Amino acid sequence: MWAFPMNKQVITVAFVGGGKGCYDILNLLKSYPPVHFKPLIVGVADTDADAIGRSHADRLGIPTTSDFKPFLQNEKIDLIIELTGDDTVLAEILKNKLDSIKVLDHVGALFLWEIIAVQEEKLYLEKKVSHLDTMAAIGEISYRMTHELRNPLMIIGGLVRRMMTRIDLPHGCRKKLKNISHQVQHIEELISDICDVVRPLKPQFSLTDMKEFLENWCKAVKTEALLVGITVNISMAEELPAMYIDRSLIRQALWHILENSLEAMTDTGGDISIKVRLCWDNIHIEFKDTGGGFKGLSTTEAIQPFMSTKTGKMGLGLALCRQILFDHGGDISITNAGQNGVTVLIKLPITLTRPPVLQS
Repeated sequence: MWAFPMNKQVITVAFVGGGKGCYDILNLLKSYPPVHFKPLIVGVADTDADAIGRSHADRLGIPTTSDFKPFLQNEKIDLIIELTGDDTVLAEILKNKLDSIKVLDHVGALFLWEIIAVQEEKLYLEKKVSHLDTMAAIGEISYRMTHELRNPLMIIGGLVRRMMTRIDLPHGCRKKLKNISHQVQHIEELISDICDVVRPLKPQFSLTDMKEFLENWCKAVKTEALLVGITVNISMAEELPAMYIDRSLIRQALWHILENSLEAMTDTGGDISIKVRLCWDNIHIEFKDTGGGFKGLSTTEAIQPFMSTKTGKMGLGLALCRQILFDHGGDISITNAGQNGVTVLIKLPITLTRPPVLQS
């Protein structure tokens, strides 16, 4: 029988290579912290400042650098994970490192990636099951609300609007009836929002040139942001594939995320950074703003239905975004930096064949 110490051993780790392998490992460690030891990531080195793993390390507050050589003589480092795939880099690490530093090279990391792939699939399925359970509960509420409230509200709203057409109606009464009409309309919109989240979306997939699609969307983004005095910086990969998506639904999800950022900075101003990158068989779309972050909500809570920091909002937008992305086989993750803003990362798998139509 294996015996493990009660106190976790701290293992100090540095990554050489900040690509997808680094991203996957960091993501897995955040989602599933090891049970029997505590990894302390002290740095990620990659010559490409925009490498997906290095960028993710920046979001998590892990120091990053373009030069891995200082790692080799750092007495505090227990393990270097080499993920460059370059035998020359590996040879230099093995030749110049301290004897006390262990090395996991890119060949050994292949086995680790297989484990990560299984864990990622497990995570995805767990999220989807949890999401479906939540949607089922909301669906029951929605069903009752729709049948019990929508018809009476339509009758009330119709009667109020007809009363407002009377020419002999005193001004004071007309003003009160107008207020009633607005409140009824607001309730109808809330009910409609709930139905949008729980109703099967039935995506209509079509082959879409992602470069053209995202460039056109980014042009509209710049125009919208200009109206409220927000600067938008866009960085897009030179080559993006054509793939199957529901353009309307993906556009809806992207706009909702953007509108959250714009609302957070309407009074204070700021910048929004949008990066679109190819990451193996996925497209990553990263939004980063300089707003005030989520106040009083964790990133896990923020994406749940009925969670909102905005007065008068039901907090269904991000839940709907996640449902849209799940239906495309993708995912969404959020990093909250408080007063330094929020980073939202969308992962869309490159789908080269038309997905089957979902049945309700």
